[in-house]
Amino acid sequence: MSDSIINSISVIPVTATYPHELGRNSRNMEVGRSVLEWIVKADTSDGSSGLTIAQQFMSPRNGGRVSELVLLLQETLMGKRVTDLLLLDGDVAVGPGNDYKTLFHKHGWLSILAYDLVGKQLGVSAVTLLGGFKRRYVPAYDTTLYFDDLRVPEKGVQQVVQEAQQSVEAGWNQIKIKIGRCGTWMSPEPGQIRDAEIVNSIREAVGKDVKLMVDANFGYEGRLDLLENFIMETKEANIFWLEEMVLPNVDSYRAMRNMVETAKTNSLLVCGEVDREPISEIYKDLASECLMDGYQPDIVSIGFSGWKAIENSLEKYNVRTQPHCFFNGVFGTRASIIFGAASDTFISVEDERCAPHIFKPDHFEFKDGSYYVPDVPGLGLEIDKEIYIGKYASNSVVLN
Repeated sequence: MSDSIINSISVIPVTATYPHELGRNSRNMEVGRSVLEWIVKADTSDGSSGLTIAQQFMSPRNGGRVSELVLLLQETLMGKRVTDLLLLDGDVAVGPGNDYKTLFHKHGWLSILAYDLVGKQLGVSAVTLLGGFKRRYVPAYDTTLYFDDLRVPEKGVQQVVQEAQQSVEAGWNQIKIKIGRCGTWMSPEPGQIRDAEIVNSIREAVGKDVKLMVDANFGYEGRLDLLENFIMETKEANIFWLEEMVLPNVDSYRAMRNMVETAKTNSLLVCGEVDREPISEIYKDLASECLMDGYQPDIVSIGFSGWKAIENSLEKYNVRTQPHCFFNGVFGTRASIIFGAASDTFISVEDERCAPHIFKPDHFEFKDGSYYVPDVPGLGLEIDKEIYIGKYASNSVVLN
């Protein structure tokens, strides 16, 4: 690997567009039609470049500002050697470089940049750096079915059913459905009945071979009675997983496991999207009690280095890898695909189905519900210079 340094960094805000408008979930107002990706591009003295996104840093929850992001990048990466970013054993990264452990723990998204840069310098895929290909096709699920029965009340349930049918027509064979109407947006009992009606109607419309998952965003918290009703009323729909139905709690999850066993559905229990410092004690408790089947911290916020450590910790519990990836746009989907290709326990990419924007076309083809992963350097992503200059350069910040 050449002894190159990072000599230029660009921050490029790019709007990623969803296939349709997204409504509410159990906790928040409408998502809308798009998400802003804060793309970070680092160029090196040998002419290569690496990419990541600063979604975590720029999140309204974190009060992120462009000026602070630029300062972070200036202080931590400008003038630094690519060879120092990761510790390598041959072509496999065994951890962050000695000077980057704290940085990559706090800002996991920067570790993805490191994997992209080092992979391109070595001429190997980031999958190779993560330990090698475990699969060349990575399944993905459509994560865009929100409370659109409430957004388009004149169509109601059929609006969500139509979106599911359009998803299947577009090639997806796994769909996640937002539920949890029972409290914030509807009265508890009618909300639970609507949840079940939508799931059962979608199952009838798409057939038995499409995997259906549900995500309540804790919408059934404090109402285990309604949760039991939902599980029993949808047992014929064969739900693949139940996601964050209630807040993480051993007693609640034990009760939910018993409900699933009574209904004889074999639905997985997945959670952890909100775990900002993984693995928190409550999730260790759930894992040790065999009450958590899949774990979900965000792939970009935690980053590749952090997620490798998570997988190593979860191995003894037989818990599957299922990173959250919403609000990460086109880049987030690629990051999740790369990690999934290198993971033995990965389930499926959370796919926002965003339209292409600033990146060049490549060979990561989507077919029959999965992404093909070619053996190309780094993440396999490159910015289209003409599109960048014509559309995004005027709103970008460049450090030299």
